[in-house]
Amino acid sequence: MSETQDQGMTKRDETAKPQSPPPSSPPPRGPSFGRLLGCLGVVLALLLLGSTAFVLGVFFGEPVRQAYQEFRAARAGEQSVAAAEEKDWQYYTCGMHPWVILPEPGLCPICHMDLVPLDPDKFTGEISIDPVVVQNIGVRIEPVVTGPVTRVIRTVGTVAYDETRMQDTIVRVDGQIETLYANYVGMPVKKGDVLADYHSPTVMAAEHELLIASKSRATADGARIIEAAKDKLRIYGVPDADIEAVLETGKVLYTFRVLSPLDGFVHSMGGHQGHWLTVGEHVNEIINLSRVWVLATLYEYQLPFVEVGQPAVMTLSYLPGRTFEGKVIYIYPYLDKKTRQINVRLEFDNPTGLLKPGMYANIKLQSTLAQSRTLVPRAAVMDTGKRQIVFVSLGEGRFEPRDVVVGVETDDGMVEILDGLKPGEMVVTSGQFLLDSEANIREALAKMIRGELASEQEAVVAVAGTSQLSALPDAVADAIVDILDGYFAIQDTLADDSTERISPHAGQVAEAVDVMLGVEIPNDPHFWHMHDEVATVRGEALALADETDLEQARLQFADLSAALAKLIKATGVPPSYPAQVQQLHCPMYRSDEGGSIWLQPKGSVRNPFFGSIMLRCFDERSTLPVTGRQGPPE
Repeated sequence: MSETQDQGMTKRDETAKPQSPPPSSPPPRGPSFGRLLGCLGVVLALLLLGSTAFVLGVFFGEPVRQAYQEFRAARAGEQSVAAAEEKDWQYYTCGMHPWVILPEPGLCPICHMDLVPLDPDKFTGEISIDPVVVQNIGVRIEPVVTGPVTRVIRTVGTVAYDETRMQDTIVRVDGQIETLYANYVGMPVKKGDVLADYHSPTVMAAEHELLIASKSRATADGARIIEAAKDKLRIYGVPDADIEAVLETGKVLYTFRVLSPLDGFVHSMGGHQGHWLTVGEHVNEIINLSRVWVLATLYEYQLPFVEVGQPAVMTLSYLPGRTFEGKVIYIYPYLDKKTRQINVRLEFDNPTGLLKPGMYANIKLQSTLAQSRTLVPRAAVMDTGKRQIVFVSLGEGRFEPRDVVVGVETDDGMVEILDGLKPGEMVVTSGQFLLDSEANIREALAKMIRGELASEQEAVVAVAGTSQLSALPDAVADAIVDILDGYFAIQDTLADDSTERISPHAGQVAEAVDVMLGVEIPNDPHFWHMHDEVATVRGEALALADETDLEQARLQFADLSAALAKLIKATGVPPSYPAQVQQLHCPMYRSDEGGSIWLQPKGSVRNPFFGSIMLRCFDERSTLPVTGRQGPPE
């Protein structure tokens, strides 16, 4: 079909459709009943909503308003507290001088470099170290486990005789050793062996009475008389065999035999052949060594772990690989006041006689105190003296120092933890000293930002009491002067960050202590015994004389200072000493133990524990008393 035809058909179709009439406007309509109902419903809904809002406003409006105001105040308070905390904790330090900490940015007062913000994490108890650094410094961790608590005590002992297996062959009647068969010490004997032939006139008379009594055997009282005569000979120590020999032979024996009462060895000789013995003297002493005692020594703190019946293992250094098993049979009820040791008696079988009295032995006593306790390796616990600290690994280079309460240390290197750790936690066993130094730095930083610096405090120097002694012998006064001079020389050397000149001065202190101890205090002969700190002064001085490491020398100097301060407070400073002696306290050195003290002459503060780093650091100062005075020296 062509395009022309299509157009023609379309036109015809349109022509054929009927045309619609034009629209007209609708006729007017009046109000209907349904429309009125709709308007009324809307009005009622609005009234109901308004009433509800009014009721809610009356009863709940005020609480809602107060809650909203409290919420806004809390939000504002949190923001202000957070801002204040952020402001309070923002401190600045110098990269070259980290002990310089200031609350505002600016320049370092020492090198005039720009201060940098101090990491707030350094004031928390948690330590964060890069895992690569952790690997490089060799930090190792192990888990906290549970297991039995076994206490092992190792000590030494001496083999001794079993005193219950010693017996004397005592004569019960005067007489003479006619023949001595056991005639040297150490001779082995068996029970019943003849030790000697013994002649006694008294025994011969009793044997004669026995023979007379035997003739009355046929009488009614004959048997009783014969038995009485035998008993008399038994009382004299005559063996039954010798008594029967008298009756059988009808003759009085010139001697009777002295028999060994037990197997063993001759330990001592009471007489020799031909000796006349009186009642109570012994021919010899026999000891049985089939069982021996071992006397071991223990310290008093080890006594709670030892009890009677406890197994014991003994080894001898000259018999490697050989062990002997015995037990504790007695704990002596007293201890040595000088050594603070107590003896424990052990018992060991000795069937072959290998153990000889007098031998030295190594003793091991083991006891199980509990079957299940929390345990950590001994290397994980850092003991500061007052505190025991364990570093707990939190993962990803984070560590937490934690105080723990330790119990018994086991023989396999484990330590019982009474409080502070739970099984399954990981603790640091290697490299914790580096972590401890980091923790101490953080603690020091936290202390430095609280309050004023110790070096800026104005010292109020008061006299620390009165000396115990009212006067000093001249030799003691001279010795104390030498001690103070040597001590101050050591203090000055450490303040210069050096140990080069310590040895001669430390030797001077030790020698002066020896001289001082050689002089008795008048009217107080036990003064030196009551002041054992003098031994600490001498010991620490001798240790300092051989010390070359600066940090170790400062630790020993701290112990020396504590002991010397206590001693000088008791003796007093000699009146002839030319300067006041003052005691100063450094809160930063060994801060976990409350700080450390040192002595120095009156004058500029020279801290021996930090030297040039914090030469003026101290927070307390007092003057030590002069002997016999109550006030400071003039």
